[in-house]
Amino acid sequence: MEYQGPTPDDLANIKALNRLFLAAVSTSASQRFGPVAASQLTELQQARLADVPFLLFSFREYDTEFWQRILSDESQIDLIDSGDPPGQEIRQLQAAGLAFLWQLVQRNPYAARLVSAAPVSWCERLSDLTLVGLLRRAAMRGDLLQLRFRDEEAIWRRLLGNGISPTRQARLTSHHSALQAMLTSEPELAYNRVSAAACRIRETKV
Repeated sequence: MEYQGPTPDDLANIKALNRLFLAAVSTSASQRFGPVAASQLTELQQARLADVPFLLFSFREYDTEFWQRILSDESQIDLIDSGDPPGQEIRQLQAAGLAFLWQLVQRNPYAARLVSAAPVSWCERLSDLTLVGLLRRAAMRGDLLQLRFRDEEAIWRRLLGNGISPTRQARLTSHHSALQAMLTSEPELAYNRVSAAACRIRETKV
C-alpha cells in the first residue's frame, strides 16, 4: 500500500503554525514550554526551527483519557479541569492547529499521523466531528497545548543547536533526526512506513 506524505502546502502550513507557536511562547514563563521559552530565539532562528517537517507542539494526542473528557457529550467545559484560559495568541494557535489537523485527517490521515505522531484512534475521533464541534470542545482549553519532546532534553539540545544553524545541511540533519525520533518512539507507526514517508518529506523540501 502506498502511503502519501504531506504535500508542499501541508509543509508550508506546518511551518506557519510552528512560527506562530514559537512567537507565542518566546516570552512565556510556563513550565510547559521550558527550553523554547528560555532560549530567546531571534526571528531568524525561529524561522529556521519552524522549518521542521512536523509540529513542534502537541495536542496531547496520546492522552486517551484527556480526549475522552474533551469529547464527551457534556455541553459545559469543566473550568476546574480545563486549567487557566489560554491567552489570545495560544487560543489562535490552538484553533488554527486543530483546524489544520482536522482537515488533514479528512484528506490524508497518514500524513496527519506523520506530522503529529497521533495514533489512529485520535485521528478517527477527529474525523467523526465537525470542525465547529471540535473547536467548541477543545480550542478554549488552557491545558491542551504542550511542547513536543517535553521530556527529551537531548532532542531539544540538537534542535536548539544544529536545528537553527546557518548551515542548511546541519539544520536538515537535526530536523530529520528529530522527526525519526518522534515517529519511531510510537509503536503504531511501523518503522518501514515512517522511513519511506520521511524520505518523501526530504525529497519535497529539497
